[in-house]
Amino acid sequence: MSKLSCSSCKEQKDTSLFPKANGKTRGYAWVCKQCKKEIRVAKHKSMAQEDVKAKNKNYWLKTSYGITLDEFNVMLSIQNHKCAICGCDEVETHSKKLYVDHCHTTKKVRDLLCHSCNIAIGNFKDSTENLKKAIAYLEKHK
Repeated sequence: MSKLSCSSCKEQKDTSLFPKANGKTRGYAWVCKQCKKEIRVAKHKSMAQEDVKAKNKNYWLKTSYGITLDEFNVMLSIQNHKCAICGCDEVETHSKKLYVDHCHTTKKVRDLLCHSCNIAIGNFKDSTENLKKAIAYLEKHK
């Protein structure tokens, strides 16, 4: 079996321990699989935990609603960190955060809502008619 030297750990290892690399003259990467994994883990650990959370939230917002974390933060700022319906402060909500409200038909992002208001809108199936009926019901039973 043929052996290669890893440019990271400097050890001679069997070629099966190196990732294949078609563009390389020797046909294998210069860093063995184990060192490559250790480098990737070290790089990930070196990122601040907040950076990882922000990166994950950005990805989630982009794939779920088509907005970036920066756009979300602008919305938070414009709304003064308050629910667009009831006006409760973000830190007063049971989850300590506001949620992206969007139209389930058009997928258009509307505003940020507390958990209670977001669930309420969803339970009324985004129907203004259902909401009007609920208001009439509450007024009737004052």
